[in-house]
Amino acid sequence: MAEPKRAPGASRNSSKLSVQELRDFYDKHERRTENFAKVQKVVQMLDLTKTQSRTFSTYSKETLRNYMKNPKQNESKLRNLSRFLWRVSHSYRRLLAYNAQQVDLTAISVAPLIDLTQDNDPKTILKDYYDTCVELEKMKLATEIYKCLIIAWREDAFFGYVYEDDSGFFIYPLDGDYCKISSTNYDGTCNFAYDFSYFRRHSEELEFWDSEFNSKYTAYQGDNNLRWQELDSNRTICLKVNDDDPTLCLAPYSGLFESIIDNVDLQSILAVKNQLSIYKLLVARMNHMSGSNDPNEFEVDPDTAMDYYERLADSVPDCVGTAISPLPIDVIEFKPMDTSDVDMITTSMSNLFKQSGGSMVLNDEHTGATIYRAHIIADMMNALKPLLGQIEKWTNHYLKSVLSNPAQVSYIYTSPWMKNEKKKELLESAQYGVPVKMAVAALDGFSPLQVLSLQFLENKVLDLPSNWIPLNSSYTTSGTDEGGGQEKDEGELGDEGEQTKEKEKNQM
Repeated sequence: MAEPKRAPGASRNSSKLSVQELRDFYDKHERRTENFAKVQKVVQMLDLTKTQSRTFSTYSKETLRNYMKNPKQNESKLRNLSRFLWRVSHSYRRLLAYNAQQVDLTAISVAPLIDLTQDNDPKTILKDYYDTCVELEKMKLATEIYKCLIIAWREDAFFGYVYEDDSGFFIYPLDGDYCKISSTNYDGTCNFAYDFSYFRRHSEELEFWDSEFNSKYTAYQGDNNLRWQELDSNRTICLKVNDDDPTLCLAPYSGLFESIIDNVDLQSILAVKNQLSIYKLLVARMNHMSGSNDPNEFEVDPDTAMDYYERLADSVPDCVGTAISPLPIDVIEFKPMDTSDVDMITTSMSNLFKQSGGSMVLNDEHTGATIYRAHIIADMMNALKPLLGQIEKWTNHYLKSVLSNPAQVSYIYTSPWMKNEKKKELLESAQYGVPVKMAVAALDGFSPLQVLSLQFLENKVLDLPSNWIPLNSSYTTSGTDEGGGQEKDEGELGDEGEQTKEKEKNQM
């Protein structure tokens, strides 16, 4: 594969490590901090004599309300609260992951910018197009951007630093506590400044980070006014969900935090209740001697009773308690968790998804293809509108920084759950001569480079159109004259039509 033509002075990776080693460093670093000082062995990229732990504070609803009174001042605390809820609330994790999964960067369109008023050299255009496809294949944004989207939906903004070399492409996430948006480029992409005081406590990481961090940290050591410095815009990526206010990073679903805390508390309470239900208490009662006026006179000698009691206590399992008493004791029962308790959890989760303003697909309370499709479209709009355009702008911005004349990249406005419907629209457009072959292939999951390579392989190398002779089948022979209308897609059916199809009322 030929090396793409690089833009003059295009920076890629000035770190001592390759992209793959940096990826491993990030993965191992995250695992180390999440394991509360359990240091994993790595390939000489971490100082094994140092351990680092990450702890989370516990949060009450009163604390949350105080934070929300001044979100700007408590930005870091609210960010950490969102991280905490991401780890302890499965419902919150599902909600954020669902939004991130709506963005499908395999649905891509690559088109060269051609001036139709000028003479254009087809070979030059083909070379520029090919270079763009090769670069996109290396970047693998469909998988690389996912972690960026998770963080953006969790914390409102994602800040990352790009590393690229011949071995691959990697976006290194930076802690939002040390980043803030500082300016906007001509193409609408955002730049951000980094707080270099971070390295006062993490100086060991400078060895693995890009040389830009080393040089700017050195400058900061000589001048405290350089604590915040803007990073190279060609090496950074910034995505923000709430892009109406670049000065404030507030989790998009911060309005749900109180409900999420209630949901977590409810599950904890019911878990304790369920655990208590297995406990039993056995009471050995010492009856008082009838007719005796001596309060210390029992039917069984206390020493003999204690001997038997100790044998009883030694023989019962851990979940059974024992006691001996001369007094009558009422039975204390711990009822197990029943269906009403399960319904409480289900209702709590359902209300949470309702309050989110969408994502009803995560809650199977409603059925039917029509309402399902409507929810999917609403969720797609909610997830794609704020972020897909930003990703597209950044992709073209980065390609211009590393290639001399890249083709233009655009992402098809669809989600994984709507690709079939979008494909049908494109196929109908193709009947009128609209050039959408590459877009249709993208919706089938093929990258532009894969399409071109497979086309060359099948047509020029393997000569499959000549060598593959299809068998006679219903696909290659004419149909019957059987009457009846064409079957409609589920998206075209109403509620009554869905019921007819499910009950097969039209089958004779």
